[in-house]
Amino acid sequence: MQMIDLLLTNGDLFTMAGDGVGYLEKGAVAIDGNRIVAVGPSPELQARYQARRTIDATMKAVLPGLIDGHLHTVIAILRGLGQDAPTWHEGVDAFFEQLTPAAVLAGAQLSAIEAIRAGTTTLGDYGPGMPIALPFYEKLGVRARVCTLISEVPPVESTLAEGELYPFDPAIGESRLQENLDLIGQWNGAANGRITVMIGPQGADYCSKGLFEKIKEAAGKHGLKILMHIGQGDREILQLKNRYGARPVEFLQEIGYLDEQLIAVHMVKCTDEEVEQIASSGASMAFCPSSLIICDGIVPPADVFSRTGGKVCLGTDETSSNNGTNLFSEMKLASLALNMKNQDPTLMPTWKVLRMATIEGAQAIGLDQEIGSLEQGKKADLILVDLRKPSMMPVLRDPVRNIVPNLVLSARGDEVAMSIIDGQVVYDDGRITTISEDELLE
Repeated sequence: MQMIDLLLTNGDLFTMAGDGVGYLEKGAVAIDGNRIVAVGPSPELQARYQARRTIDATMKAVLPGLIDGHLHTVIAILRGLGQDAPTWHEGVDAFFEQLTPAAVLAGAQLSAIEAIRAGTTTLGDYGPGMPIALPFYEKLGVRARVCTLISEVPPVESTLAEGELYPFDPAIGESRLQENLDLIGQWNGAANGRITVMIGPQGADYCSKGLFEKIKEAAGKHGLKILMHIGQGDREILQLKNRYGARPVEFLQEIGYLDEQLIAVHMVKCTDEEVEQIASSGASMAFCPSSLIICDGIVPPADVFSRTGGKVCLGTDETSSNNGTNLFSEMKLASLALNMKNQDPTLMPTWKVLRMATIEGAQAIGLDQEIGSLEQGKKADLILVDLRKPSMMPVLRDPVRNIVPNLVLSARGDEVAMSIIDGQVVYDDGRITTISEDELLE
């Protein structure tokens, strides 16, 4: 028998391999180091492997760790301040300007603790606070795919009249780009490969053509994804029309940004034709339903993007706009909102939403060769969900199976019993194992 580190047995496995959820009843996962070495029926793997630790996953759903493809922990400490105001900016901006490095770190800690407890194993973090947050992410043991926020606009945006062009300051743009390049040099591939880096221009209206050319060149040189807000609001569209005589998507097409490197965020002010154009280019989408519904009352066009063949990841955006980093809540709202928007209860089935949070999310952010499904050779990022919790019962397997609908529409996140990231048990029986959670929360 082969000696391995960890063997999970007798679980309800949702491997996400293939085109569906890859269900395997009484399945097992063998883990050695940070890799999955085998997935299959429990008797078969128990006969092949002897483990240093064996976990009986009876009445547990075993599935890939959830992937939060887009969030801004830099302002997470402002939870609850963006609501009940005419606009999110009116509620948050005055406080955002006062954030200290300690407040940024506290927001990252709070976001990550909440996320880990609710089954998230990968954070797609985006903002100027990454050098502050990453040492903590390394210690925590979470997987992170991050970038800084690149803008060429000085802090005068709020004082401009409607339609007045932002001034571009090349020195600011160069400095922000260098911050992202420094992040690549210092952190890309760090922590045994758990931490990887993207490049993050803030939006089509925040950078000059010259800066966009430098960003694209750097992304190509290092083989990185470009994460960018597109079609966030009317102001963005007006800026691009007044500066270039083009809408944002038209402008991005002209400068060569519509391709498989791009992760387009939100797109709420794009037409359906523009969304289809982005999806057809090979780009992917970050879908943050809670944030956009709370802030603007708008459902992002993930339905249009998905039906065009584009890959969609879910994101929580940030806790001052959506009030949490809980992907179970995001999955539920994603399904409900898109079905309601289309007045079709079958449009976005729960198995499809679960794929957005796992394998299709991994595809969208460019990590599907490593994570997103339970398959031999992939990194061991997985969670166990307790099916004995009242919110997950009854458990039906035959003649119909109700576990996936209950995971997406009933689970609240506290049903997660264990999280394994890169082969290490990071969360177990209500406790994060790598940090002093009580101390940080205090």
